[in-house]
Amino acid sequence: MAHPKHLILIILLFSGFNLPAQSWKTYPYHEEGTLIYFPQDEGRHPSEPTEWWYANGFLTGVNSGKEYSFMVSYFYYPAFGFDGFRIFNIADETEGQFYPETLPCSYPVISQDMLHLQAMTWGGGSEQWVTRTNDLGELIPFEYQLNAQSEYGSIDLDFAAVKKPLMINDSGFVYQGETAYSYYYSLTTLEVTGSITLNGFTEPVSGVSWLDRQYGTFNPSTGENYEWFSLQLSNGMDLNIWELFTPENSIPGTSAYRHFSIYINDSTAVSSSDFTLERLQYIFTPDQEQCYAKQWRFVHDTIDLTFTTRHDNQEVMLPFRFYEGSLEVSGLAGSEIVTGKGFAELLHRYQHPEIRIDPPAGYFTEGGLYPVSWQLLNPDDGRPVYYDVEISLNENPEYETVAQHITDTVFFWDNSGIDPGTPFRVKVKGYSIDSTLSGSDSTSQALFTGIPDPSRDYISEQTLVYPNPAEDHFIIDGVNKPMSNLVLTLTNSQGRAVRIIENVNGNALRIKRGNLPSGIYFYKISSGNIGVAGGKLILR
Repeated sequence: MAHPKHLILIILLFSGFNLPAQSWKTYPYHEEGTLIYFPQDEGRHPSEPTEWWYANGFLTGVNSGKEYSFMVSYFYYPAFGFDGFRIFNIADETEGQFYPETLPCSYPVISQDMLHLQAMTWGGGSEQWVTRTNDLGELIPFEYQLNAQSEYGSIDLDFAAVKKPLMINDSGFVYQGETAYSYYYSLTTLEVTGSITLNGFTEPVSGVSWLDRQYGTFNPSTGENYEWFSLQLSNGMDLNIWELFTPENSIPGTSAYRHFSIYINDSTAVSSSDFTLERLQYIFTPDQEQCYAKQWRFVHDTIDLTFTTRHDNQEVMLPFRFYEGSLEVSGLAGSEIVTGKGFAELLHRYQHPEIRIDPPAGYFTEGGLYPVSWQLLNPDDGRPVYYDVEISLNENPEYETVAQHITDTVFFWDNSGIDPGTPFRVKVKGYSIDSTLSGSDSTSQALFTGIPDPSRDYISEQTLVYPNPAEDHFIIDGVNKPMSNLVLTLTNSQGRAVRIIENVNGNALRIKRGNLPSGIYFYKISSGNIGVAGGKLILR
């Protein structure tokens, strides 16, 4: 059921059109072109090594008026003598309090024909998640009952889906990462009633929920890190969005690493990898040990949404550290202003940028332009880095900013008007868009501006280079006395050495161009750590 992305715009233009309601709400149910069958695929799949049942939701207390959120997930992943583990989180959204609990569990009952599982958590607690039945014992399609309890509280909830299942990647099957796959669908909106107990206080609640179902080889505890979002918008649209990070912290532009599926209405859903997801804010955990993204901007076709985590303390510590918490959403869907709620599950964590300035050339070109270049040692596609370049003159401990908010890793500093031979130091600062993450590096020894004073022991001469510009070869000549066991270093405009010739002897040196691309280069002839001569070369 692939749809062109422009279908979203068409649907938005006619968003007031209502289709017949809930024609899908029947068992058995199968959508043509998909790989998911109901009710059997709601149950256990013995042929798949990993699977889980997941729900999040927002509840309002009938008596207190408080807003709560919850997340429950049952994992089937046998290890250490248990069948898997259960995660159960409750959040008092009104007070900003978060109560997580993760426990190993076994499954005395786990059906292969329907959603019917009983979990015995470590310590002896019994929980269940089942499909509801009528008075005749018949399954009620897409309606469920869930109870779970932790040391902080419990939930006893009934769920009734009001929108048909959203098939991820249209078919319900998606590759995730380099080798893993998942069968995957979402029930994006379910009406919820029941009760909640928190810190000894029990009250009836009502609200809305989201259900995710995955089975396959993808394993959140051992696989590649990711950021995942469920969004429920005020115009009735729902989005399932995720991006996976490679071990090198890149996000390849394929559906295995970046994907969204959007529920538009009961007749239309769209899946695509054609979107942008920009991180706008980051936040450290209260213990300062982990950093997660906090705010994102999602853009696809006519949809432009910004979503932000509500609280900074909703981190699950077991079986591994990750963020699981509520979102606020705002933006545009077509020309319509929308708001919404959602959840974020964040396994990808961010680090301060590590910067290393490339070894400096130690001299300036004619015209007073000095190439400052550096490397980002820990690139991360989720954390673009902006750079400031600062210069300190004459051993002054204070630095002056000469470039701000640049994204390239090279900058040509114009030192025109500064006396030749003036000592200086360079500092490069890198930071995230909101400056939460930052790092810097600076040169360890002083460099010198312009054509220096010959009485000093740094580069004492500019040499004659011809032809300049050059094509297939060039000659360096003009050193007053014969060269003996010197080293020639040729660097590109980014300050990176592209050719080093040792044991240079004689009055002139002929160099073949080889495979050097066109551009501006800088050469330095040195004896040990002391520069003897240097200059600029242009290759056509």
